[in-house]
Amino acid sequence: MPNSSKTTNKKALSIHSFVNGFSFCTKSKIDFFSSTNNQKNFIEIFNGYLDQEDKDWFESIKFVSFHNASTFVPDSLFDNSRSKNYLKLYTKERENEIVSYDNIEQVSQINVYTFPKSISNNLKKVNINLEISHYNTLLLNNILSLEFSNGIEYRLFIHLQSEALDVFLFQKKEFKFNNRFLISNEDEFLYYLFFIVEQFDMETEGLEIVLLGKIKRYESYYKALNQYHNHIKFIDGDNNQIKNLSTHPAPYLANNFS
Repeated sequence: MPNSSKTTNKKALSIHSFVNGFSFCTKSKIDFFSSTNNQKNFIEIFNGYLDQEDKDWFESIKFVSFHNASTFVPDSLFDNSRSKNYLKLYTKERENEIVSYDNIEQVSQINVYTFPKSISNNLKKVNINLEISHYNTLLLNNILSLEFSNGIEYRLFIHLQSEALDVFLFQKKEFKFNNRFLISNEDEFLYYLFFIVEQFDMETEGLEIVLLGKIKRYESYYKALNQYHNHIKFIDGDNNQIKNLSTHPAPYLANNFS
């Protein structure tokens, strides 16, 4: 895997959309706006944000959906006309949402997901370069940009966000598994990790657990894991240069603009 090289555009705005609100992220700060009805309130929140900022300062917008879980489909099996069918096991079909997908060429996978139709329509009216993606695409691309030695059989990448755990399993350089689990405490966190280890019959000596971000709010989870596994590695940490980082529900991705 090649070396990681994060670049942030000083004129880039990244909007992260959650079920309970929106994070507007720039290189220097995060503004989180709570919302009980994201589809109805988005355009009001978005226009209000642009009014308080200099809208001409932005030359690109990256909209990242955290609304629903996504699913990865091998590109050799992917059929665009059946996109909705891939998601039936993971999320309920809603008329007010549209299906989209991202192509991760390096591992020959298609990431299929949904996000609100009205948000897409409103964003497309803005005369700014726009890219729409899913957070799992960002996570997988970040993982693929990392460089690791070949001596480890399995690597389990862990991403913590508010009340959820995302996992990506690699066997050597082969992408094997991804899933998202809802968690509320350290015991549930450990339960799902041990479940994955058991399902894939992994020996602890040949398993490296890689945590995406070393985030202060998740220190209790790191300590709990360290009691049972000592082959642990951290990728990046809190970015203290960003104001209001603590308000972001998924802080590892707060300053990801690529």
